[in-house]
Amino acid sequence: MNYKILFLLPILTLFGCPHHEYNTGHFPEIVINFAEVNTVFDDYNSNLPIISHQYSFYFSSNRNSMGSNFDIVGKNMYITWDIIDGTLDVGTNVFGSRFDYVSQIFDTINTSCNELGPYFMGYTDYQSYSESEWIDLFLFASDCDSDFDIKYVYSVTTNNNGVEETFISSLHKLSIIENGANELYPTFFGNDFYYFDEYGTDVSNLEKLLYCSDKTGNYNIYQVDLPAVTNLLNVLDSQEMLEEYLPDINSPNDDKCPYVNGNLLVFCSDRPGGFGGFDIYYSVYEDGDWSNPENFGDRINTAYDEYRPIIIHYNDFNNNLMIFSSNRPGGKGGYDLYYTGIDQSLELILTFYENQ
Repeated sequence: MNYKILFLLPILTLFGCPHHEYNTGHFPEIVINFAEVNTVFDDYNSNLPIISHQYSFYFSSNRNSMGSNFDIVGKNMYITWDIIDGTLDVGTNVFGSRFDYVSQIFDTINTSCNELGPYFMGYTDYQSYSESEWIDLFLFASDCDSDFDIKYVYSVTTNNNGVEETFISSLHKLSIIENGANELYPTFFGNDFYYFDEYGTDVSNLEKLLYCSDKTGNYNIYQVDLPAVTNLLNVLDSQEMLEEYLPDINSPNDDKCPYVNGNLLVFCSDRPGGFGGFDIYYSVYEDGDWSNPENFGDRINTAYDEYRPIIIHYNDFNNNLMIFSSNRPGGKGGYDLYYTGIDQSLELILTFYENQ
């Protein structure tokens, strides 16, 4: 199956009429409760990948256990921009024929323990597989072994003479980091690596894995250098690697939930100088270093907790989409998921998308 062509079709449908006034989409700067996915329970730790040519939205929630342990759940998410009247529609619909496959993934990941911080990525491993084999990689953290450890599951979908078959792996523990502490929220970084790119994720550009750990008592953000990636699954299964503390990012307080897309890092922190609780900060990678973190300000942050932000860039939108969690008043209860538009100039290398 040609994944690239299938995903491009809805883009052409939405944005293929250049004579209209609103050719470029725009995410609103106001913060909007993503009501269709929220419940009265805690819904947070979102991740938005492309899986099998659909917008599949995955996040952690304790809804299944009625407020007890957290599982990873999902919705089919759509985003449409009306090029005639310039209106945005964000919502969910059913998984359809993919639900059996998604359910198998959930059955492998979810346990009676807590599963947090999903990071999902689809790609073709050109070094190891033919172009007809597609890999979906699912990373998350689980506390089944007392502390939170980063684990992963992957699936390989093959297409043989028009017949698709999907193999789902067993549960693996990430071997490249092992501190005997809580480790959560893995996210990849590479100078030319862009996540959620309809032209396909090129894992050969991966350079580092970022995550947070409380091995010193409070949470800090760390990174490990990845060897040259010829087979990502082999890299994840390799031996423990030397981790690097990020002094320009971390503070004496808790710094958690890193997420990188392009050269933009977003995370949450309860450091002094914020608006209360955990706030969302950003940093830009330039000239080989991360810039000093900046607070997103009171347009996004409140006196309550803002948690686990993710950044998504869409072609044909003139700003980026940020989705995050918050326990601010006015939601359905506990933590809810929210979304808002942020200035895409925060990400310095957007010309990558324009040149594809």
